[in-house]
Amino acid sequence: MDINASIAAELPFLRQQAESMMTLTLAAYSPAGLTKGPDGYDVPRFDPEGQTFGKVQAGAQAGGDTPTRYGKIGGTDRPVLAGGLHIPITAKIPNPGEQRGQVGGAWEYEITAIGPADDPALLGRRYMVVGVPAKSYATARRLDVIEL
Repeated sequence: MDINASIAAELPFLRQQAESMMTLTLAAYSPAGLTKGPDGYDVPRFDPEGQTFGKVQAGAQAGGDTPTRYGKIGGTDRPVLAGGLHIPITAKIPNPGEQRGQVGGAWEYEITAIGPADDPALLGRRYMVVGVPAKSYATARRLDVIEL
């Protein structure tokens, strides 16, 4: 059996292992234009896209302690967490929004529930998707995100 066949044979088990560590509940939202806020200003509106399991992982930065990529949110540069949000490979593929670089231009995920081994400080945190890398033999979808 060659290496590709061996990996393909193990992939279902590896995906199951990856998903067993996804103990957060994430609510997904897609951008749906603008609406008027209570003060009369235009604010982004989001449509719910359902929930999925996931996990947050702050990826190690190549070449040092500082992030190598930033995204602009409300005029402020925020570090991109490369592969920072993991969702099942079978989950709906989110739309990234780095082109606009502002809140309202991409999918967002909010942590609505945590597992018994998760950090309670994660509850309620929001992440904007800025990249959806793809790869062969994936066990999970690792999203590049900016914490809002």
